[in-house]
Amino acid sequence: MKYALLFLSFSLFAQYSAVVFPVYGQPQAKRISIEQVFIHIRELKTKSSFQYGEAVDFYYKRIASTGKNKWIEKLEEFSLDPECPAKNRLKINEQIQRIRTLQVGEKAPEIQLGEFQLSQYSVSKSTILLLFYSPSCFHCTELLVDLIPYSEKIKLPVIAIQIDEDMNLWSFPSHWKTINANEKVRKEYAIFSTPSLFLIQKNSLQIKAIPENMDEIKELEYLF
Repeated sequence: MKYALLFLSFSLFAQYSAVVFPVYGQPQAKRISIEQVFIHIRELKTKSSFQYGEAVDFYYKRIASTGKNKWIEKLEEFSLDPECPAKNRLKINEQIQRIRTLQVGEKAPEIQLGEFQLSQYSVSKSTILLLFYSPSCFHCTELLVDLIPYSEKIKLPVIAIQIDEDMNLWSFPSHWKTINANEKVRKEYAIFSTPSLFLIQKNSLQIKAIPENMDEIKELEYLF
């Protein structure tokens, strides 16, 4: 298998592994951490209603792109504020609600696409990793550089679910299942960013874990 494309993309992205954000209204300013993002929004709330709303929209798009659900949930401080004029208030609340219905211990939504049905998918292991991805996503590339050889080594069943129509030039292991998500699947799994990962129990479809990166996947190896 050839991983040239993956490693090329990874080399371009690796230097940006630390998550920092541009500053709303200050394009030339030094990027800030997630903690500073929330401080900045609170400061703007006391100064200008217009800037308060714009900042929530500005940072929401960038936070959502990281795939870190815990950070998105923290935006509830502002999205539930009736004085917040952010255009994405309802969208943020909707996303948070979906995130909270997909908790560990809950049953994963059924996926039925063409002849594929998640509840009928047969694998030798007791758990399956669902990977929602986009070929144009650098975060996905960073993950796949390690996930592909790791899954081959331990024979971890992976269902790679592409969420868009981008051309896919990646080559996946033969034991992976690849499908394309429709709007219903994206909505039921609250896929607003990629990669999104769910480790589920094969027979019951119970969600066993929702890892965010390769380190967390390896820590869950006892579940495989």
